Amino acid sequence: MSDDVQAVIDALRASYAQDASQRARAEEFLATRSRADGFSLIALELAVRDGLDDATRQAAAVAFKNAVKRHWDPIEPEEVGAVGERETSAEEKRRVRESVVGLMLRAPRLVAAQLSEALSLVCACDFPERWEGLLPELVQRLGTPGARNYAEAAGVLTTANAIFKRYRGAVKSQELYRELKYVLDTFTKPLLELTLEVSAALEAGVHGNVEHTRQLLQCMRLICRIFYSLNSQELPEVFEDAMAEWMGTFHKLLVYVAPAELASKDAEKASEADEVKAAVCDNINLYIEKSEEEFAPYLQTFVQDVWTLLMATDQATNRDHLVTSGVKFLTAVASSVHHKLFESPDTLRQICENIIIPNLQFRDDDEELFNDNYVEYIRRDLEGSDADTRRRGSCELVKALTAKFPQHVTGAITGYVTSLLGQYVTDPNKFWKAKDAAIYLVMALTIRAKSLVKGATETNDLVNIVDFFNQHIAPELAAAKGGSHPVVRADALKFLTMFRQQLPKSLVAPLLPSLVQLLAVEENVVHSYAANCVERLLTVRDGPGAFRYTSADLAPFIQQLYTNMFQAFNVPDSAENEYVMKCVMRIIAFSGADVKPVATICLQQLSTMLLELCKNPRNPTFAHYLFESVASLVKNVSGDAALMVQFEQLLFPAFQHVLTADVVEFTPYVFQLLAQMIESYPPGVTMPDSYMAIFPALLTPLMWDRRANVTPLVRLLKAYLTKTPQAIVAGGHLQGVLGVFQKLVSNKAQDHQGFYILNSFVESLALEAWGQFLPTIWSILFQRQQTSRTPKFSRCLVVFTSALCVKHGPASVSDSVNKVQPGIFDMILDNVVAAEIAGVTGKLERKLTCVAALKFATELPATIDRPGAFAKLVAGILAQCLKPDDVENDAANDDALLEEMEVNAGYAASYSKLTQAALKETDPVPDVPDVRLHVAKTLATFSAQRPIAAIIATVPVEAQQALSEYCARAGVGLN
Repeated sequence: MSDDVQAVIDALRASYAQDASQRARAEEFLATRSRADGFSLIALELAVRDGLDDATRQAAAVAFKNAVKRHWDPIEPEEVGAVGERETSAEEKRRVRESVVGLMLRAPRLVAAQLSEALSLVCACDFPERWEGLLPELVQRLGTPGARNYAEAAGVLTTANAIFKRYRGAVKSQELYRELKYVLDTFTKPLLELTLEVSAALEAGVHGNVEHTRQLLQCMRLICRIFYSLNSQELPEVFEDAMAEWMGTFHKLLVYVAPAELASKDAEKASEADEVKAAVCDNINLYIEKSEEEFAPYLQTFVQDVWTLLMATDQATNRDHLVTSGVKFLTAVASSVHHKLFESPDTLRQICENIIIPNLQFRDDDEELFNDNYVEYIRRDLEGSDADTRRRGSCELVKALTAKFPQHVTGAITGYVTSLLGQYVTDPNKFWKAKDAAIYLVMALTIRAKSLVKGATETNDLVNIVDFFNQHIAPELAAAKGGSHPVVRADALKFLTMFRQQLPKSLVAPLLPSLVQLLAVEENVVHSYAANCVERLLTVRDGPGAFRYTSADLAPFIQQLYTNMFQAFNVPDSAENEYVMKCVMRIIAFSGADVKPVATICLQQLSTMLLELCKNPRNPTFAHYLFESVASLVKNVSGDAALMVQFEQLLFPAFQHVLTADVVEFTPYVFQLLAQMIESYPPGVTMPDSYMAIFPALLTPLMWDRRANVTPLVRLLKAYLTKTPQAIVAGGHLQGVLGVFQKLVSNKAQDHQGFYILNSFVESLALEAWGQFLPTIWSILFQRQQTSRTPKFSRCLVVFTSALCVKHGPASVSDSVNKVQPGIFDMILDNVVAAEIAGVTGKLERKLTCVAALKFATELPATIDRPGAFAKLVAGILAQCLKPDDVENDAANDDALLEEMEVNAGYAASYSKLTQAALKETDPVPDVPDVRLHVAKTLATFSAQRPIAAIIATVPVEAQQALSEYCARAGVGLN
């Protein structure tokens, strides 16, 4: 064994050592070694070497996968001029491709899983053009009829499944269809042969050979998943031609009775037979959705098969996937043109009694989750997690049937609801599950459409929501402590939350004190739902900007509301309850300036929680809303100097801890809050020295190496430049700030942030303070434009040039640019500014560039004397004016903004924006309310001194017509 291979083995063993420093050194060694030739081959060989222990082989497989991910098709570095990762040599790639399949098939299961992932990565780059031998090898390894090794066949199918899975969500393209055709032509025939052989073997059975049957079922499940992948784009002709064989096999699988010995002994894990049947349900569901016409002849058979299967399936947790897949198929049929299969009253009754209601029941597993794992319970029940549940599937089936048979289904479900509620009334403590089922049935029956922000947006007119709320929901919410079962209370809160738009204020407002009391209950789910309900109610609007509830509605019990919210964090397991913290944020934001009397107390609580959270940040959503709450407090008390002093005293220790302890999850938030606090200082008011004391640290390169820091740090620099420009200049910090600009502008992903810094220079600093740096700045920008131009960079360059022109005059631009190289300004004006004006986006940026271009055209002698340059500028201006106006983020878009906030809550590798700390943009040209009229008037004034009609005649006809229209509106004419 060579020393090199032994060194890799030693590093692999050290990579899972208990000592963190030893692990770090090993990982660094492996990362460095992976950049050298031959590493992927060494790692691959070690992953399957028999003499090595399992942990080292597993580590080798992971190292191989990481090497493939990093070096097989390395990503171009974002830094302009930076050296990228080494690409694996062609010879090494060839050898890996030749050996990886065979090695993977004989590797242990965990090792094979890592190699399979690596193989998928290779396929994404090389298959099929550079790996033409892969499919033939897989087909050959599947074996031949009568002489198959089903264990090896399962390995081949696992590999094929990993390769083909990417077709499911792939974007349609000619390249994709060429690849699919190649796969279908090569793999479908042997796949069908294997399918029929496995099906026949299952049908025949081998008495007593349970393991053989298990292998057959494992193969069949993989075949079904491959079938799904290959049919996910559209129905291929090769499958359509063989549809009878495929559908015949699927029918046999759905009615297949597995040996009793194959029943799952794990309460959570499905049996192999159930996994196959669930996969078949997924396949026929795909066909009813995508190939309904071709599938129609088989529909009746499969509806009967799935119906029978569901009727015979018990409530065991390990059968959930099978049930949800089957119910999803029936739902798809009920939503299709074939819904009349269910139209008879007797059929609807059987569906309700035997499928919907049994699978809607609150099970012991649900109760265990409710009591012991409230986060998972809420994730499934309130948020609608990715994992399908029986209850959700049943609700979707009710919704589909109601859409097609509103009268029949509403009548039938109403009867069951009445019966369940009657049972509940006889003994609420004993039959609370009946009330739970009734509430869910009503919600499923009533909701036709819903959204994250508004709850129910379209409802069933045959259901009287208000009556049901008054009779069966409000009493549960208003009941004294212990007067209602916690699950029923949670259901009632969910009902109110879901129908918040439809329930009038006159009914809900009297219940607000009860909701506040529910925030104080011990059950985590209940106080979480109460918090969510209060928070959602405060977002309801009866028109643009017209909130249904006001701070006056909360005033009588606001003190109790704050007390109960913060006490909820003391309940076991709710210390980081994101729903309660989101409610805190909403109440603070909703209160506005009314929060001032309790602002300091709130901030004391929040800052204490923040210091505690820094020890172990676990819940990113909770942390996000905590910082949103602080930002909302800062926003609502800005302008109150006394309160801001108290805020600084409370927050600075927490901020200092985050920055000195390098709590990377929270530093972007701290930078945003610091910027917000600086921005809140009125003009002329001197900020405390503590702010300037941290400024030099903000310029250290390490701060800017983390992508999540960049956007908030740029905003923070801008806040300093806006509020303390003299202190920054006097402290000699300008060159440090420009160093940051140079670092950012060399990065394709972050160059726009560098321009934000330059634009802040223009807005906040006197030109005398930084004018001497302008030639250097231009040189950096022009070099980047010349060597690595992108559309985004060009647009940013035009905006910066325009900002400088508008603020300090066009001569400031032309003179400083010509210092880089005499006469270069004319080239930049023609080939960059004029050429890119029309591509600039953003309402303020578009107006700014038009105003600046007019100045370049009418105030610079160098442009005036060049008709071609003048015409090009005017053409660019008019092209920009012809574009429709940008839509502003007014009240009409509040829902979209709120939904975006919901989705993006939590820290991320990129940037987590605090909505409550958002900075309103300032208009750089406020004296130009209508840019089109400004264009007309400016050109008319200029033409009075120097006729331009002949030049205007050379611009595109559409632009000429637009200019004529603007002149007519402005009441001016051109000479």
